[in-house]
Amino acid sequence: MNHTFLSRQKRRFAAPLGLLALGLLFAPATRGQTILGSTGSYGVMAGSTVTINGTTTITGDLGRASIAGTGSLTLNGSQAVISSQNQADFTRAYTGLGAMTSTSDLSGQGLGGLTLTPGVYSFTSTAQLTGTLTLDAQNLANAVWVFQIGSTLTTAANASVVFINQAADSVTNNGLFWQVGTTTSVGANSSLEGNFLGGTTFTLGIGATINHGRALTGTTGTITLGGNTIDFGDANSGYSGGLAFDGAGNSISAVPEPSTYGLLTGMAMLGVVMLRRRPRHV
Repeated sequence: MNHTFLSRQKRRFAAPLGLLALGLLFAPATRGQTILGSTGSYGVMAGSTVTINGTTTITGDLGRASIAGTGSLTLNGSQAVISSQNQADFTRAYTGLGAMTSTSDLSGQGLGGLTLTPGVYSFTSTAQLTGTLTLDAQNLANAVWVFQIGSTLTTAANASVVFINQAADSVTNNGLFWQVGTTTSVGANSSLEGNFLGGTTFTLGIGATINHGRALTGTTGTITLGGNTIDFGDANSGYSGGLAFDGAGNSISAVPEPSTYGLLTGMAMLGVVMLRRRPRHV
């Protein structure tokens, strides 16, 4: 056996494996920000009409087919008629979220008083929040919650969503999505979190806020604002991470945590070592 040939072959395979290991080590952990596509710059987006009542502040862009109402608006962003690309990206994200496999069926239960760890939570029809919903991130770097609601989401006045046990950079890396079949109705002075993707009608009561998130509807959906504050944090951030589309398809899955990348890196490095230590055969 030509030992020089074997040595060259080992070097030939060791270099690509080493590069693979480095690529895995430095692979981004925030790819999930892209599932919103071109809608990620919007704090509020409606396929049809946005109606503004009261005094409303939006941090992020405002997208709509038309605008109505007699209220005043402070917009920390730009305003535009939504495009066909916006509609397509909304539909892709909305459909993909709805198709994710549920890890817990909460149908018939109220969200108030619950403490929920990351997962996909489904409701066959309606979901109700009275009081406080606590989301426990368990110090995970890419904590994700998806709520799939068959028809209507309703929150009582003064309802709230709060986070506990968050890892660093949670606003960028974590994901919180509410996928609502038809109507979202938010009670007065509620303080909510995350990205709300609604099917038809979205109404916020007086003084209600959405922190680190958005209110988005597609096709003929409408949004009515009643003197609210909506702050998405920054374009493509605001608890919109942690999820990614599978390749070029429409299926959504969770982004691996950095610890997973570390495991894959270790496996790749082990492969390099084993290749170098492979016994020579004459």
